[in-house]
Amino acid sequence: MITAGPLIELAGEQWRGVSEGAQRLGCDLVCFVGTELGHPDPHKRQANSVYELVSPDRVDALVVWTTRVGQLIGSEGMQEYVKRYAPTPIVSVETSLAQWPAILMDNRKGMEQAVDHLIEVHGRRRIAFVRGPRSHAGAQERYQGYADSLRKHGIPLDPRLVTVPGSFVWEPSTAADAVRAVLASVDRPPDAVAAANDDYAIGVVSALEALGFRIPEDIAVVGYDNHTNVRTHDLGYATTSGSGHQVRVHRKVDIDAAMPAFTTVRAPFHQMGVRAAELALALARKRPTPPVQTMRTELVVRRSCGCLPTGLGEHAPAHGRLNLAESASAHTVAGRLRSSLGPSAEALPEGWAEQLVVELMAAGRGEVEGAEFLKLLAEYIRASARAGCSPESWWAPLFDLYRFVTARVTDAAVFQELWLRVQLLVGDAFRTDAKFAYLSHERHDQTVREAGQRLIASRTVSELTDALVEELPRLGIPGCHVMAYEAPGIARVLVRYERGAVRTAPARPFPAIALTPYPFRRDEPFSALVAPLHADDEQLGYVIFEEGPEQGWIYEAVQQQLSSALRGIRLMQELKDARARLEERVGETEAQLRHAQKMEAIGRLTGGIAHDFNNILTVVNGNSEMLLRRTLPDDPRRAAIEDIRHAGERAANLTRQLLAFTRQQVLHPESLDLRENLTKVGSMLRTLVGEGIELELDLPGGVSRVWADAGQIEQILFNLAVNSRDAMPQGGRLTVQIGDATLGPGDTGRIVGVRPGAYVVMRVRDTGAGMDKSVLAQVFEPYFTTKPVGKGTGLGLSTVFGIVQQSGGQIEVISAPGEGTTIEVYLPVPYEREGTPTAPFTRRVTTQLGAGTVLLVEDDAQVRAMTRRSLEAAGYVVVEAGDGQEALQLATEHRSTIDLVLTDVVMPKMGGPELVALLRSAGAAPAVIYMSGYTTDEPMTSEVLISKPYVESELLEAVRQVLDQDV
Repeated sequence: MITAGPLIELAGEQWRGVSEGAQRLGCDLVCFVGTELGHPDPHKRQANSVYELVSPDRVDALVVWTTRVGQLIGSEGMQEYVKRYAPTPIVSVETSLAQWPAILMDNRKGMEQAVDHLIEVHGRRRIAFVRGPRSHAGAQERYQGYADSLRKHGIPLDPRLVTVPGSFVWEPSTAADAVRAVLASVDRPPDAVAAANDDYAIGVVSALEALGFRIPEDIAVVGYDNHTNVRTHDLGYATTSGSGHQVRVHRKVDIDAAMPAFTTVRAPFHQMGVRAAELALALARKRPTPPVQTMRTELVVRRSCGCLPTGLGEHAPAHGRLNLAESASAHTVAGRLRSSLGPSAEALPEGWAEQLVVELMAAGRGEVEGAEFLKLLAEYIRASARAGCSPESWWAPLFDLYRFVTARVTDAAVFQELWLRVQLLVGDAFRTDAKFAYLSHERHDQTVREAGQRLIASRTVSELTDALVEELPRLGIPGCHVMAYEAPGIARVLVRYERGAVRTAPARPFPAIALTPYPFRRDEPFSALVAPLHADDEQLGYVIFEEGPEQGWIYEAVQQQLSSALRGIRLMQELKDARARLEERVGETEAQLRHAQKMEAIGRLTGGIAHDFNNILTVVNGNSEMLLRRTLPDDPRRAAIEDIRHAGERAANLTRQLLAFTRQQVLHPESLDLRENLTKVGSMLRTLVGEGIELELDLPGGVSRVWADAGQIEQILFNLAVNSRDAMPQGGRLTVQIGDATLGPGDTGRIVGVRPGAYVVMRVRDTGAGMDKSVLAQVFEPYFTTKPVGKGTGLGLSTVFGIVQQSGGQIEVISAPGEGTTIEVYLPVPYEREGTPTAPFTRRVTTQLGAGTVLLVEDDAQVRAMTRRSLEAAGYVVVEAGDGQEALQLATEHRSTIDLVLTDVVMPKMGGPELVALLRSAGAAPAVIYMSGYTTDEPMTSEVLISKPYVESELLEAVRQVLDQDV
């Protein structure tokens, strides 16, 4: 069954009717509770996601309460909507639906009888009519019944006395405004008003009483449905200014007056629900069913029309026409008593109804005192109340008994005195019942509030489970299954509570349309409610309640509380995850930052020393060179001067190494073929490492070019080779290897701030002694060395570090004691612009315009706007979405036109890889480019990834290349 909530008042009666009918037939019922299709409130429309959980593979037949679900979209819209449930057979309730059987109520005849009563019994002839919503078929039929009655009695229909059809909701305030407008437009007021339903009748009474009219003395009122929906109406508070500066707040319509003794038409909602279950079972068994079945309504006469002005106010008789045939016997009256009480009569002693008739007849004739009758009546009313019978059920048959006895006694005065005492007795029972109902309702409210506070305060799934285990038995709900969405259409079990205990549920995600990943069967027919869980514009999941209490509002309250709890749990988990990620990233960043600060401080100190030392060397080397030019070859001082010049040159070389470390030397980068450059120095490298070490050069062809200074690359290689040689005094293997590589946003190394992108890696691997953690921490520091005194300056690796950093690359050391050492040097790949290589980090101008439609998915509004402008300026059509869920919907709408999905990797609700996976599982296969500002564990197969921050040229080139490949 699908219907619109909340399941209270008349909607609750409809649901209970289908539930009762299904259980009588031995069938299971699952009721999906959403809201009206096409509702103008986007928050309320979120509830309609529950209708998508109806699976033709799981249900044998479907009952659709069309006036509840499809009132706003009309019959044609509803017929189109239910096609999604094909081939499931459907029973439509209240309106016809395509070829399916329909159960209708006789709206037209019911309203005709109500207006007939005003005319024939009370002589009212100037009757106004308050029309219902234009989109409600039953409301229009009731208006036709009103017109039929006027026509039948020869009364002209005055259009001024008929209100304009209302909005889509039955709000009392709408009727109140309409009645005030009618009264303002006519010379004299009507003597009666017929309202299209009882909610409108509330508004009518409120407006008339506010204008000083008495009900029913001045204006009679009748309604329709025998139901009001005061629990779902807006309280309608309005603020007005009083005398002086006083401000008063009052209700536009006093819904506390929602229970007047309305004369109305009883809508057979419960019987319609039972019959709908019967037809649904017949369809499931492929048995013939009538195309349309119309259920009779019943006129319920109370006080608002003018009937029964005596008695007990709003507790006037509630059923029947209150007339008894003169030929009726005592047996007939006793039978009416029993039938009016229904099953509750079984709790009374045998022959109780006949005894009441005999005792009242005897008291009416004066044969006995009336006290015995009153004692018996009080005892039977109490006994029936304990069996669940409302005192209201006694009132109509007692009036039949009153009329029966009145026609057969001679002393009416004595009997009227006794009858007055009967009315007081029944009135006291009404007041006691009303007080009990009020206290019971308050207790229910309090229990639900307490349960809600416990549920909403849950911070984890475990706490939520514990709260449900304790609170659901108090609410009378035997089972509750809470499911959370992992992705659109994919759910996992959070809580499985059934048969009074928490059960183990599969941890794996499952298709939500399956409702549960485990069998949902009971030994006896069961009834369950499926309701959505959502917060604002976010779909959180759904809940399945196994039916317990009849009060539908209890399930609605728990549903809302679960939505709040689930939202809170999700936020808490997101905060915990974000904190853990942040702490991890902060730890890594702090370590890198400390190392970078240390290296920077050493660099500044070393650079200052090198600069000062160069000044000194300028004097030393200059003077030594001048002295050598002026000294003859056989001068005995020449050898000493040459020693000074040689020492100065060595010192100058040392300062060049220091400047390389501090990134203050001048580089001349160019586009290099690393394979070619390393091959040229291969023979020198073999000589450098010596014959005791096996040298292996793994230099494959096709490796990208690098942007670097050729001389500095040679120095990097020689320095690393010397270190490896010294680490293998007994011989070993030295391997030099190159290859293409990509550095992502999360790839770390010894240099901070390296841009993600394409690189060529040069790995220098030896089989030497290796290094422990303490050595690795200082390996790039100048003057740090593990070699004996006089065997090394400690500047070899620090020089390599400075050259790589100045070249825009990255460096990493992998080593452990006894396992050798691998040093990885990453050198940037140059951009090619019109055949000319350029520096990898310079801005390039894209001249080629693009064509195609790009689905842009980015949760940051500023980034999304900047990217959209860049794409549109380049000629692309852009469809933008703020998250993965919105993108999934847009992709469905533009399925045939989207050429490329440009999506952020990590977003709330749904990430990029998850979105792409769902698109491809649905058959859509556009090209994909991911964007990311930090590392991610999301699987992205082989798609292109551009890193934030990116410039326009990088973006447009990536888009153009991907689209060109996809052609």
